[in-house]
Amino acid sequence: MKKLLLACSLAVVLVQGLWAQSEVEKKVKLKLWGQAPDEFKTTQVPEKWKNESAVMLAFQREYICDFTTKVTGIASVNRFYIEQINIHYRIKLLDKAAVADYSEISFNNKTIKTNLFGKASAYRILGIKVIKAAGTEKEVDLKDAVKSDAGSGNDLKIPIPNLEPGDIVDYFIALRDESMTMPDFGDEQLLESKYPIVKQTITFMLPHQMNFYNTPYNGAPDFKKEVKDNDVLYTLKDEMRDKAPRLIWNYPYLTAPHFRYRISKEEKKPDAEQGARDLMKYFAYNNSDIGYLVDFMDVNFKKDKSSRKAIEELYFLLRNPIYKQAYFDIKQGEPLDNGYTPDRFFFLVSRYCTKYDIPHEVLLIPSREYGPFPDLVNYGSCDLIMKINIKPTLYLKRPTPFALPGDVPYGFEGMEGVAQYTSVKDNIPPVTTADQNNTSANIDLTLDADDNTKLNVKRNIKAIGHSKVYHQYLVVTDYDYIKEYDQPKYMVERSRLLRDLIKDYNKEKAKFEQRLTQDYTARDERIKSELEDDMEVKIADYKNLTVKSAGMWQESPTVDYSDEFSAENLTKRAGPNIIVELGKAIEKQTDLKEEQKTRTRDVFMDFARSFNHTITFTIPEGYTVEGLDNFTRKTESDAGGFVSSATSDGKKVVINVRKYYTKNHYAATDWPKVNAFLQTAVDFYGTKLLLKKS
Repeated sequence: MKKLLLACSLAVVLVQGLWAQSEVEKKVKLKLWGQAPDEFKTTQVPEKWKNESAVMLAFQREYICDFTTKVTGIASVNRFYIEQINIHYRIKLLDKAAVADYSEISFNNKTIKTNLFGKASAYRILGIKVIKAAGTEKEVDLKDAVKSDAGSGNDLKIPIPNLEPGDIVDYFIALRDESMTMPDFGDEQLLESKYPIVKQTITFMLPHQMNFYNTPYNGAPDFKKEVKDNDVLYTLKDEMRDKAPRLIWNYPYLTAPHFRYRISKEEKKPDAEQGARDLMKYFAYNNSDIGYLVDFMDVNFKKDKSSRKAIEELYFLLRNPIYKQAYFDIKQGEPLDNGYTPDRFFFLVSRYCTKYDIPHEVLLIPSREYGPFPDLVNYGSCDLIMKINIKPTLYLKRPTPFALPGDVPYGFEGMEGVAQYTSVKDNIPPVTTADQNNTSANIDLTLDADDNTKLNVKRNIKAIGHSKVYHQYLVVTDYDYIKEYDQPKYMVERSRLLRDLIKDYNKEKAKFEQRLTQDYTARDERIKSELEDDMEVKIADYKNLTVKSAGMWQESPTVDYSDEFSAENLTKRAGPNIIVELGKAIEKQTDLKEEQKTRTRDVFMDFARSFNHTITFTIPEGYTVEGLDNFTRKTESDAGGFVSSATSDGKKVVINVRKYYTKNHYAATDWPKVNAFLQTAVDFYGTKLLLKKS
């Protein structure tokens, strides 16, 4: 695992030798290593954490802002704001897992630019050293950095050789930048980490003209304020912070100790809701060219006066690879990889709605993961959603490959959005229910006639709502997707640009047709691998995948497919009898570790959901069944449930299973209720059927 240091948006340009030890770099290292606080000299781990994988002995993050005036031209004098960020870690590795974790550190390339006077005016500097148990120190040579496999072109990765348990890794990143604009920004910071932290100190040093607004959450300590001449120092100190608990279904910025801050020149904390409303004013100045949209509707739907129909068709059009390239310059070659559609989508649809008097609003909505507007210090967690004010209300999210009109991203369901004019309370997208996010499976099982250690499986899978997305990306290929748009209404060449783009579409379709066998084989192998993991079996002879519906159109919103395969390791001999692990047909269940069964923090799931299985097992001739009662189970509450029943007519065994989560958010006090039906599902998964020789 790689450790990624803070990615910062400071603009930097490389003009010096990359690894030359500049005077600036020497001064930075002297400050951060030579003049570090006492906690950065400690080598011992507190007794309570002796058995941890690693312990962060010290962490320091300091932000310093100052300003200066300088000549920027022949006779022009301007004020410049200088920002410095220093982030310093000291961690002791206690086992091989931690050694593997820190054997490589990824970071953004150190760069330096110079101003008119030849002084370093911006830098990004990294330092890493290793302290051995015997006390020897060695700085890691950054010349061994290599380009990272992923990330930006400036991402580098540094190997740290010869690490072993007992070593201490002491590393920092230092950044500096200058700007003529007074800093105005907000952010959040968690106080928990993967490893426990002995002591962490976070400071902000600001000129008195700037203000610091901070709110602690979930038991985090507050900052202390100290005036120093014309500056103000804000300091947060935190000691003996346990590591972040290993929780499933958790939104840390709603449950964990952290603080949120805003740096601003304003005399009172900026109102995030009003700021969002101001942002939405951009939609009042919308001169988007919607010529292609108008032409498409005129040619295909001129007589249809339904506003809903018009919006639905526009949505599918702007999801179309041809028109995504026309409007968003997104190439057609890999349509399933092009999941992000730019903001221009909302301007286009808004412009069309305005032209044809379709009532609508564009909303800015905060993510469930960070909470409502009153808690926000920036808009990084927010996204745009369009609300078409017809009955029933129609919401539009950014078109992703399989999105439908009416879909709301699950991360924004139930959150209060902001429009330019309407109140927050009027702009709350609905929260989907368990039945709206359903997966159903009809599974037929028979013993292989030639080898009764194998089960022959025939499945039919259907999924709707948020639950279908996983299945869509599993079974639909790029060719299948492009072929879905091979419809006459999308092939009208109303301009030279569209004519060329339609030619590109046909070229891409032909390219995918040539590699169809290869792509389908890769898809089948992917499904086979998923099944082997989910059922904990060996899959053989995967075949006959048939996608009846991709679930990507309004008239057929359900993904629907069937397949066949043989599953090994689900049966075993017991003398003349056969034991069949029928419970595994529902696939692997959430099996909580003992420490996860108690919880003090709320539970945040992506969405409410349900699963239905109908399992039909053909009893081989000459056998009877025992243990059928073990497949009948029931655990239900207002949190959800697991209910199963089993019947047999002597020829077949039919098992019906339903598992459901009623909510996307549970209070910690409801966790035992969720635990209860999760355990019932785990128990069912391990249930076996005995085939007894007559």
